[in-house]
Amino acid sequence: MSWIVAESLNRLLTQLSAYAPNRSRASDGSIGDASHAGRVSDHNPRMIAGANLVTARDFTHDPAGGLDCNRLRDALIRARDSRVKYTIFNREIISGDGGPRPWVRRPYSGPSPHTEHLHLSVVADARARDDRPWILPGLIDSGSTSTDAATYCRFGERSDRVMNLQKFMTLTFPSYNDYRPTGYFGLATRDGIAEFQKRTGITGPDANGEIVGPRTMVQLRRYGFTP
Repeated sequence: MSWIVAESLNRLLTQLSAYAPNRSRASDGSIGDASHAGRVSDHNPRMIAGANLVTARDFTHDPAGGLDCNRLRDALIRARDSRVKYTIFNREIISGDGGPRPWVRRPYSGPSPHTEHLHLSVVADARARDDRPWILPGLIDSGSTSTDAATYCRFGERSDRVMNLQKFMTLTFPSYNDYRPTGYFGLATRDGIAEFQKRTGITGPDANGEIVGPRTMVQLRRYGFTP
């Protein structure tokens, strides 16, 4: 029987790959191997919400390549997305809302310590097929220690600040526009920032996407951006 990976997991894979395009995929995985097939595992497909779904994915821990699974784990804890069933990473397991001691890190003593990748299982219901973007507060370190309360960056600027903002927007709001981190604040970034401002209720002369000012920064911080 044919199978697919749950759409929610594929969405996260797309976001992480856009954020860290050069990351290692050496320990990535979806459908289980022979060892998984002989036991109960979310890597094995089963009928859920009208499809034969695999409800688990592994994401390679590769800080040098741009994906630190310590940060990913912590971002998932902060976000408390209802799609999460549990995560396993570096000898720890964390249950989602429906598990024991939700969102608390607990020791994991299974056959694999999961030091090379983070395992994420999603819940076995229609939420597994929910492909809305994942909000992952704090995953991205903006790389700036500035406390400037005025303009963070603006249209036409080329800088590390713009690059950091583009990386954050690519990961957090990929459906708004094509941010492709380049460090240049061009038309695509302007239109995406304008959409963000519109959706978060920012109005006025500085709400045309051309300036990332104090009010926009307040809203960005609410989603985990830390300049």
